[in-house]
Amino acid sequence: MYYYQYTDLELQRLKELVAPFEAEGKEVHTLFNNLSMFEDAVRFAKYSVTGTFPKITSSTGLASIKEVVSKTRYHVSKSVLMRKLGWRLVEAEEGKQVRLDVFLEDLPSKTFENADELLDEINPAKMKG
Repeated sequence: MYYYQYTDLELQRLKELVAPFEAEGKEVHTLFNNLSMFEDAVRFAKYSVTGTFPKITSSTGLASIKEVVSKTRYHVSKSVLMRKLGWRLVEAEEGKQVRLDVFLEDLPSKTFENADELLDEINPAKMKG
């Protein structure tokens, strides 16, 4: 599935899978074949070197959602948002990544004129859920 973005936990697991080969002195190449392949590769490379992950977005909570949904063209319907952006990850809170579709699924089925209108409809309680 090309519409996918790896969570920190998934990338951590990937590192665990390649670590034994690296320990044997083997050269390991990791390829990503998804829409966020460049972002995932950079995050994986940084984690492999430093042991820490860069954040998916520069902020958390609703501001993280806004970073992601601001990258789309408006006027946009809920169904298009779900299909085009629902697979993306947001930083719900510090250290907690959640797929955007969790927040989009409860939106009314309508066309949104801009990111702020969309954010007004997001249930902030889901950040903790």
